[in-house]
Amino acid sequence: MKRYMQSSYKFLSFIFFLVVWEGVAYIVDNSLLFPRILEVLEALKNLVFNENFLFILWHTFSRFLLSVFISIIGSVFLGVLSYRYSIFQIFLTPFTIFLRAVPTIAIIILVLIWSSTERVPIIVGMLILFPILYEGILGALNKIDGNLIKMSRVFKVSRSRVIKNIYIPSVYYTLSSNIPSYLGLTFKVIIAGEVLSQENLSIGGEIFLNKIYLESSTIFAWIIVIILLNYLLEESLKLINLKLCRWQKC
Repeated sequence: MKRYMQSSYKFLSFIFFLVVWEGVAYIVDNSLLFPRILEVLEALKNLVFNENFLFILWHTFSRFLLSVFISIIGSVFLGVLSYRYSIFQIFLTPFTIFLRAVPTIAIIILVLIWSSTERVPIIVGMLILFPILYEGILGALNKIDGNLIKMSRVFKVSRSRVIKNIYIPSVYYTLSSNIPSYLGLTFKVIIAGEVLSQENLSIGGEIFLNKIYLESSTIFAWIIVIILLNYLLEESLKLINLKLCRWQKC
C-alpha cells in the first residue's frame, strides 16, 4: 500500500510539473524563450531519428568512461600511497583542497587555456572526480579496523587475501552509496565542458550550436536526453550496488 501511494504521488507530481510547464509557456507566449511541451517533444523526436544521434551520445559517453577510468586508477594509486606513507597525503592535500574549492566554470576555463578543446571535457571530468574519489578512498582506508589487520598478520593470512577480503570490501562499502551521485556529477560536468569548448558532435556541442540558432525547443530536448541518461546511469549503479552488497547494508 505504501509503495502504491508513493507511486501515485510521483505520478501526480509529474502531472503537476507538466501543468506548470504549460502554464508558464502560455503566459510567456514565446517559443524562443519557453517552448510548449509538444514543441519539445517534436524536437526530441527529430533528435532521436537524426542519423548522428547515437554517434553524438557515444562521443560524449566515451569521454565520460575515459575520465572515470583515469580518475579511478589515479585515486586508488595515490589513495593507497597516502594511506601507507603520510608524506604523500601531506603533499596532495593542497591540490585536493584547491580542486574541490575552485568553481567548476573556473576549472573549465583554465583547462581551455592549457589544452586543446577535444581534451577539455575529459580533463575537467578527471579534475572534478579525482579529489572526491581520492579523499573517499583515503577516508575509507583510515576507517578500517586495525585489529582486523593485526589479526590477519597473527594468523599469517596472505596479503592478497587481506586486500581482497578486507581492504577492497571496506573501501567499496564506504563509497558505494555515493558512487551514483559522483558519476552523475561527472557526466554533467563533462557536458558543461563540451558546451564551453564548443566541441563538435557532442551533447554539449549540440546544445551550444542550438543556442546560437535560438532553437530553445531543441535545447530542452537535449536536456531531457541528459536527464534520462543520468537517470539510467544512476539507477544502473544502484542496481549493481544492491547485488554486490546483498549480504551487507551499504
